[in-house]
Amino acid sequence: MKTTNLFVAAAAALLVSGSVLAADEPPKFESADANSDGGVDATEFAATKLARDFAKLDKDGNGKLNKDEYAAALEEECE
Repeated sequence: MKTTNLFVAAAAALLVSGSVLAADEPPKFESADANSDGGVDATEFAATKLARDFAKLDKDGNGKLNKDEYAAALEEECE
């Protein structure tokens, strides 16, 4: 009985810790592109909680981040 309780507690702790770690990761491009239009606009980018200047990341100035521009934002976040 004690072994079962210990196992259940350990499994629960592992699940919770995995959820916390995953929550700290920025969303992948496909998730950040909430409306699935192929680009991450300023509103969608703000929802990612990445502390970056959207205008500077939008290299082509079209008002959306493409996959390469978004990847650059993630790279800067890691530095």
